[in-house]
Parts: sequence; C-alpha cells; structure tokens
Amino acid sequence: MGQVNVYNLSGGNGSTYANAAGPHTGDFYAIQFVADTVVEALVGNMDNSGDLDSGEDNITFAKGDVIYGRYSSVTFDASGKAILYIN
Repeated sequence: MGQVNVYNLSGGNGSTYANAAGPHTGDFYAIQFVADTVVEALVGNMDNSGDLDSGEDNITFAKGDVIYGRYSSVTFDASGKAILYIN
C-alpha cells in the first residue's frame, strides 16, 4: 500500500466526480458526498461494508459526509453524487 501523506490527503493524486449510479471503479482513499446519497455497494477494506446498504442499516450519507478507507468500487443509488479521491 502506498504512503498516505498531505499530498494525497489534499487531493494531489486527483479525484473523480461521480454523479451516476455506477459502479465507479479505481483506487480511492476517500469518498466525499456532495448530495444525500445511498451507497448500494462498496468494495474495499471496510469490514462489514455490506451492512451499509442492507436491512435496517440502509444508510443515507448526508451532503458533506466523508468516509475513508481503501476502495476499489462504489455504486450509488440513482441520485448519488460524490467526489472519489484517488489514492
């Protein structure tokens, strides 16, 4: 795994604006939601990430929320919008 430093934490490696359901694939270290968004699938190093999109835990991330980790794919509901920061 690469070094995490101020350069990539400030978006120095670039980012992708995702405004469609997806899936959106890459090597992302953060997801910043720019609209209220339901995550339908998340692939990465977050334990139990499937609980975000199933059953009573079906979470809506609010505009401005950020989640950190190492993600290779994220799928939103149709109204989802986020900035995906490249690792």
